[in-house]
Amino acid sequence: MPLTDDICSNDQLPDGTNFTGQALFNLTVACGYAGNLVTNIPTLPDGTVDPDMLRPYLGYDSIYAVIGGANSSYNALQVAGRRNAGGLELTLAYTYSHSIDNSSDRYDSTFVDSYNLVGNRASSVFDQRHILTISYVYSLPLFRHAAGRTKTLLGGWQVSGITTLQTGEPFSIINGGDYYDNAGVANGVGSGSYADLVGDPHKNVPRGFAPGVQGPLLYNPAAYDFPTGLTFGDSGRNSLNMPRRTNFDMGVFKRFPVRESVTLEFRAEAFNIFNHTQWTGVDNTTCGLDFNAGSSECVYGDPANGVTASTFLRPNQAHTPRIGEFGLKIIF
Repeated sequence: MPLTDDICSNDQLPDGTNFTGQALFNLTVACGYAGNLVTNIPTLPDGTVDPDMLRPYLGYDSIYAVIGGANSSYNALQVAGRRNAGGLELTLAYTYSHSIDNSSDRYDSTFVDSYNLVGNRASSVFDQRHILTISYVYSLPLFRHAAGRTKTLLGGWQVSGITTLQTGEPFSIINGGDYYDNAGVANGVGSGSYADLVGDPHKNVPRGFAPGVQGPLLYNPAAYDFPTGLTFGDSGRNSLNMPRRTNFDMGVFKRFPVRESVTLEFRAEAFNIFNHTQWTGVDNTTCGLDFNAGSSECVYGDPANGVTASTFLRPNQAHTPRIGEFGLKIIF
């Protein structure tokens, strides 16, 4: 069961079972104060536990080091092809890959147990399983055999574009409850603890919007709950993926001959031409209220009692919306 104020203040489970030994030690750290718990742990003047006194090197706060202790693996299948047919030039590239590591870069702080880096092994934060890119240039056949101004103005136009489809990058679900250091190990860096997975985040996603909160729910928050007491949470590192991205960039252009050695090129381009919303970030910290993350109070809030809805699993970043531009170039 998750840690509660009653467990922390009485150092026992609701059924009367007492904590002893190392479990009692970790419980004291996780709860953040001495109270009725271990009495031989140094405390600060306000009665809270000083985690520095529990670390291997007394008298020091967090010690940071850059070491070569992480490892990774990357495997991929890549396919590419190109075809010219009539006025069409078509290029296709597809990559199926998987990158696995226990730390994606020196600033990766998604781990929860600094003493067990192997337990952090999962998909890399930049892992994208599928990437499909299609590019093309098509010479429109319209007015190809026309003459005079009709051919000059309306003939010879070309359409080009790049279409990209790719799966989203993974991210971790972080415990946002009152007991951040849920395992009670006094890690100075990292994410504290993950949430527990109690359902399928892809099913039964609540619909609608909550007052004061922007963006729809992308996953079901009821699939996550506070981690079991004195654990790091079982949902694990990078256990969920961002929504896939589908993007279309397109353009039209034409060259107008001015003289034998001078050409005027007109170009009109649009990036994300269909203005698709493409999410790049999600709030990955569970609701901090004393409820399951999928409770009505977390998802929709309780304005009557001053409770604001949580942004957990709602988007907080997006790719650039549609951008259009015109260009005129003289080639000589």
